Amino acid sequence: MVRCRPRSSNQAFTLVELLVVVGIIVVLVGILIPASGMIRAQMFATKSQSNFKQWGFAIVQWGNSHKEQIPWEGAKDTPGMSTNLTQDVFWPNALAPLVGERPYSEMVEDAFAQQVHVANWDNHNSVWTDPAARPMNAEPWPFGAVGRQGISHGFWFCYVMNIRLNQTLLLNAGLPSDSFQKLVRQSHITAPDRTVVMLEMRANPAELPPDDPGFNRNLDRAACSWKRLAARHFKGGHISFADGHVAWFTNEQATTNAQGSRLTSTPGGDWNTNKLIWDPIGPALN
Repeated sequence: MVRCRPRSSNQAFTLVELLVVVGIIVVLVGILIPASGMIRAQMFATKSQSNFKQWGFAIVQWGNSHKEQIPWEGAKDTPGMSTNLTQDVFWPNALAPLVGERPYSEMVEDAFAQQVHVANWDNHNSVWTDPAARPMNAEPWPFGAVGRQGISHGFWFCYVMNIRLNQTLLLNAGLPSDSFQKLVRQSHITAPDRTVVMLEMRANPAELPPDDPGFNRNLDRAACSWKRLAARHFKGGHISFADGHVAWFTNEQATTNAQGSRLTSTPGGDWNTNKLIWDPIGPALN
């Protein structure tokens, strides 16, 4: 009778076999890590788009009860926030109750009283915040006097209103560019599907390459135009339009004017194009 010889317990993988296994693992890791990063980036973009849709619906609702007006974008510079937050027509105050939030002025005052940063600052699940945004500074943009523990009033948005909406309207009325005495109405907007109402603003200069024309623009703003559009979602950002829909544009698309240039020095450069209208009443000049 022939007996089967038992397999030696000393048998193991050869060096070649080990190298093959290690190589396969390295390849799989190389595939899975970028894939997981892409999934995460897509999740962030989807969440931000969902936030935008809520704000867009709120704008339409607010307009229905306010003579079809679009809320005030506010004075753009940080010191102006002291005035912005006192106004009920300032969009973070006007729209907040329509998305289940308190007016932003209350959030800011509560944070100042407690000497903590405003609540949306580090809350990536907030309707105020794009989860992909990585702020350039270590705290919200400060304004006003310093509190007892060294914290000022502060704000931080990565969603803002289009500051050019009222530009020509106010100019024609002889009013300052940051006035809220006249607000654009839906009746002023002849192409609501192309007219920009809100946009994602850059949170960090590094969203753009250093040689980009918009790289060095300051980001401590309460409102902006195409010049500070985000580039963190696949080199672009989301834009909300007057008809309520939301769309994604690359930063390059949105910052290219009707003359085909991205340079602010373009003679007669108009950033109202066949896809994006920033000023619904007149040209969107630099």
